[in-house]
Amino acid sequence: MTDEPMTAGPEPGEEGLPTPEELAAQFVYRLGRTPVRDILMQSMATMNDVAGIRMGLGPEGDTVKDMGQARLAIETMRALITVAEREVGAAAIRPFKEPFASLQMAYAQVAEADQAAGGEAPPPPPSPEPDPASRLWVPPGSRG
Repeated sequence: MTDEPMTAGPEPGEEGLPTPEELAAQFVYRLGRTPVRDILMQSMATMNDVAGIRMGLGPEGDTVKDMGQARLAIETMRALITVAEREVGAAAIRPFKEPFASLQMAYAQVAEADQAAGGEAPPPPPSPEPDPASRLWVPPGSRG
């Protein structure tokens, strides 16, 4: 593998390559026919891969390491697992649970190693948005 960037091939529309409009139309066509369940499962796999790569564990190593992005990918995967478990069932997401747990452990180990090496601590998780219902006025004496 070389460090040189990939060279561009023929321009879209030349030599039978689809134009950006044709690619967009194909994408929309496929999205309209792909079950959301399949997209959800693929999204979980993608977030798992992104988190590992952004922790510096992929083929590019520390070149693309960004612990904030890794944390965001892990938190996204956590949310997707919650939705998938509810919508498609625990059996369908079982193959994601163990890798997810391993990913969380790897994140903790990498973050700890970074701090021990004098690096910055990863950014803290985002604060949850306040529950809009908590701002509702409740008449006195009506709370249980």
